[in-house]
Amino acid sequence: MNTTRRNFLKTISIGAVALALPNRVRAAEQKGELPNIVYILCDDLGYGDIKCLNSEGKIATPNVDKLAAGGMIFTDAHSGSSVCSPTRYGVLTGRYSWRTRLQSGVLDGYDAPLIDAQRLTVASLLKQKGYTTACFGKWHVGMKMPVGAGNLTVGQGPTTVGFDYYYGISASLDMPPFVFIENDHFTQAPTARKTWVRAGAAAPDFEAINVLPELTRKAVEFINSKASGSKDGRPFFMYVPFNSPHTPILPAKEWQGKSGISPYADFVMQTDSCVGEIMAALDKNGLAANTLVVFTSDNGCSPAAGIPELEKKGHHPNYIFRGHKADIWEGGHRIPFVCSWPAAIKAGMKTDHVAVSSATRAERRLAAVAREAASCVS
Repeated sequence: MNTTRRNFLKTISIGAVALALPNRVRAAEQKGELPNIVYILCDDLGYGDIKCLNSEGKIATPNVDKLAAGGMIFTDAHSGSSVCSPTRYGVLTGRYSWRTRLQSGVLDGYDAPLIDAQRLTVASLLKQKGYTTACFGKWHVGMKMPVGAGNLTVGQGPTTVGFDYYYGISASLDMPPFVFIENDHFTQAPTARKTWVRAGAAAPDFEAINVLPELTRKAVEFINSKASGSKDGRPFFMYVPFNSPHTPILPAKEWQGKSGISPYADFVMQTDSCVGEIMAALDKNGLAANTLVVFTSDNGCSPAAGIPELEKKGHHPNYIFRGHKADIWEGGHRIPFVCSWPAAIKAGMKTDHVAVSSATRAERRLAAVAREAASCVS
C-alpha cells in the first residue's frame, strides 16, 4: 500500500475507524463512492455522561445512544491528551499531541497557530481525495488574530489548513475574543466588553448561550446545501467541534432544568439534542446510509462541571475511572467514542480494544481494532 493510501486510511478516522474498515474504504474509493464524514468532537464530555456507556448514568442521551446502537461502540477509547488544544492538534493532524511548541496546558483565544501552514491535515488530505470540507465550532489550535482598529481579518486559520469553509470561535467559550469567525474574518468588530468566566473583547451581538444552537444551525444548513447540490458527486467532510459542555455552562432556556440534576446535566442533554439535529438532517436528505459519523470528546469531564454534586445525585461523569480532565489518571483521557456508517458497519457492534484519537504510536494497538472490526463489516 502506498504512503498516500495508508495516510488516507489512517487519517479519515483520525485513528480508529478507517483502520477498522480498510477494505470497505478501499472499495468505496475505487468505485468513486467514498462516504461523507461527520466528526463530532465534544468539549469536556465525560465517558460516563453517555447513557449507553454508563447504564447507571442519570443524564438522558437518546440521540447518541441511537447512533451507538446503529453502529459501533469503542469502550476503551482515549484522547491524545487530557486537555483541549493538544488533543485537537492530534485529531486534525494525526500526529503526537505534544509535537508542537506547546508543551503544557492549552492555548488562549489570541494565540498563534500550532498547525504549520504546510502540515498535512485530515481536511487537506480529504480535499486531495475530492472532498468538500467544512468546520463548525471551537478551533483552539491557534490562528493569527487581527491587529489594529478596523481590521477584522483572521490569518492562518482553518481555511489555510484544508477547510473550504469555517464558522466558529477561536478557542473555548470562556476565552476572548467573544466573536464569531467566518472563514478568515470576524463577523462583527469586537467593540464591546463582556465576561464569561474571563473578561475580554466581544462583538455587541455575541451571547455565549447562543453559540451551541448557532453552530448546530450552521452545520445543518451545510448538510442541506450539500444535499441540494449533491449532483456534483463530491463527498463532504464536516468537523464539528462543539463548545459544550465546557464552561461557561449555559444551557439554552428550553433546556434549563430539563435534567432535574444540574445545569451541566442540562447542557449535556442539549448537546445530545444537537447531535440529533445533525443526524436528522442526514436522514432527511437521504445521506445517512453512506455517511461515517464519529462522536467523541477531547478529554474527560472537568471539575468545573461540579463532579462532587453530580456524584451525590448518583451520576459519575467519568464513570468508574479515577481522575478528571487535566489528570494523567484514566478519567482524564478515557473518552466516549462511537461511530456509525450504515452502509459499512453492522448495528450493535462493540469492541474493548484500545483506540486513540490521534494516530501516532497507536497504530499497533489499532491493528487489533482492525481485526476485531473486520467481523462487523457488512
